[in-house]
Amino acid sequence: MRKAAYFGIEGLDRNLGKGVSYGSQIAVEGDSGIGKTVLAGEFIKEGLRCGDTCIYVACDEPPVAMREHLLSFKVGAPAYEEMDRLIFIDAYEESGSAEKYAFSDHRHLVKYYVLEKEVLRCYAGRRVRLVVDSLSTLLTMADTSEVLEFHRTRIKQLRKSGVLAMDIFVNGVLEPRVMTITNHLYNLIIKMSFTSSTYSSLRQLQVGKVKSQQFVSSRHIFTISPLYGIVVAADMGVGE
Repeated sequence: MRKAAYFGIEGLDRNLGKGVSYGSQIAVEGDSGIGKTVLAGEFIKEGLRCGDTCIYVACDEPPVAMREHLLSFKVGAPAYEEMDRLIFIDAYEESGSAEKYAFSDHRHLVKYYVLEKEVLRCYAGRRVRLVVDSLSTLLTMADTSEVLEFHRTRIKQLRKSGVLAMDIFVNGVLEPRVMTITNHLYNLIIKMSFTSSTYSSLRQLQVGKVKSQQFVSSRHIFTISPLYGIVVAADMGVGE
């Protein structure tokens, strides 16, 4: 069985070296419009290409948005759905979802946790990638203690199950203290932001981990191509 996974983005994968092991958790943080969902699409596309089963939890847009995004990269979602290798959980529509799996009661994190476990149980024994886009949306109505307990319990279960998970967070939605604490639970953290140069605004991603209470990372400039998706252009060195 394959022991390491990649994003399918050359510059980013090169930085990861031996890749990310299944059972790891990845946190992706960034402003609205920076490219978090594009990154999620690349992650799913690579998973489908290498034989993984991919589960996408759509919180900020309806599932059809990711289907269309994958199609723009020549990935026909319906074919993978028929093979039961691409599964959508609709956490966007408040009622009347057409998806097999749906979650609308954002006031109760326990109900989401139970649904996620139920879906994952259906694919036990497979290599699974799980993307929640964005997890911060599911957490907005919970208090701090509930959020932290949810994170600890859920991540422990995901690791035990060997699920490769990507949780996406929109900057500014959760309290900084909550993000600081939860970041320590993730194996890999990717921060995406806009940065200014002399002539224009650029996109930057930082890839790293929390070590000794500090985020230690390498920084890379990237662009988003309609044809190729995320293109990592340069390495700006290590450190934040």
